[in-house]
Amino acid sequence: MRVPILLAIIFLGLQTAFWYQTYLILPKMEIVPNVPGEETVEAISLGDKEFFFRYLGLQLQNAGDTYGRFTALYKYDFNKLYHWFRLLDKLNPTSNYIPSMATYYFAQTQNKPDVRYVVDYLAEHASARPEEKWWWLVQAAYLANHKLENKELALRIAQPLADTQGIPLWARQTPAFLYEQKGEFDAALDIIDNILADTDDIKQGELNFMRYFVEERLDRLEKVKHHRERLEKRPVPLEE
Repeated sequence: MRVPILLAIIFLGLQTAFWYQTYLILPKMEIVPNVPGEETVEAISLGDKEFFFRYLGLQLQNAGDTYGRFTALYKYDFNKLYHWFRLLDKLNPTSNYIPSMATYYFAQTQNKPDVRYVVDYLAEHASARPEEKWWWLVQAAYLANHKLENKELALRIAQPLADTQGIPLWARQTPAFLYEQKGEFDAALDIIDNILADTDDIKQGELNFMRYFVEERLDRLEKVKHHRERLEKRPVPLEE
């Protein structure tokens, strides 16, 4: 009877000593795992790309917050995230899961320059099919404009929306709003005029807004032109 008790005490002592020597040693875990190659993903998926897409998406969603960790977004490697987004798009190009994660979660990073990776991904995800993915072009333009404060980039992303049929009129007008913010009222008016010209079924409320937009911007444009003419006519003072 004494032998088992003695062995138990010895093993308990060894376990305690092992814990005391190792409890400060933590596994070195990356926040964002390395991106596997497409061939590797193809082999591991075993032909079930949809299941593997969901599995990897959930893994990416929880990256940095496993095993008792909680990681601030500014610590993430957004270059890796960008390549993860693209890889998962190849497994399922129609799902809105990944662009939603990128827009509503990762784009909230405290390190604003990293938002550029999200903007670039959303633009690539949606530009080739704006009639299906127009929402993500709007989100990319919004992030570029308000987070990155880059109106040129926002306008370049939003431009295809103006000519996309079958999407909400407010989304088609997004480039016009951006032009207006830049003070380019004539370009904003051109977009509104083109939308009015090639759209048959416009609800009265939307039509009223567009007419108001045109009339107000025309008034602003006239005031700008008048101000410029006054400046041009002002005599230049002679140098002494």
